[in-house]
Amino acid sequence: MSRKSLAAVVLLLAFVTLLMAQDNQVKPFLGVWMLNLEKTPNAPFDSQTITNVPTPGGGYLSTRAQVGKDNKNSSTEVHPVAFDGKPHKTSGGDTRMIAYKLIDPYTFERTIDRNGKISTDKTTVSKDGKTMTISGMPGGDRVYDKKFDVREVGK
Repeated sequence: MSRKSLAAVVLLLAFVTLLMAQDNQVKPFLGVWMLNLEKTPNAPFDSQTITNVPTPGGGYLSTRAQVGKDNKNSSTEVHPVAFDGKPHKTSGGDTRMIAYKLIDPYTFERTIDRNGKISTDKTTVSKDGKTMTISGMPGGDRVYDKKFDVREVGK
């Protein structure tokens, strides 16, 4: 995915955000997050951006764009996030089924079914809303810094 395409996706998602109201249970997770390579020494990417925008019904759409090591194996994925405990199919570079369970206002657990192989991880946003950590990932935890907030229309 070229940088121009990535910029277009981010702008489109930001525009969509302006058109939708957000639900309190997803607020901490919304925004544009960038992988912090200093705090994620075993990252499988040279960069990764996660853009989370609200969807009707209380969930959000998570678009993940990553540039592989040495600019190889770059891809984009789209994850529909709903805290209903039911598996939802992702699309893009690594399709799989993911079920989400909200643990507390700042933490959720994902159960991932990748062709019958089940794994889990946990996503936590810091209380100040500036850092997101995904723990339980192969290779270690991944730490992200919030670059942009997502706000409701009129706020």
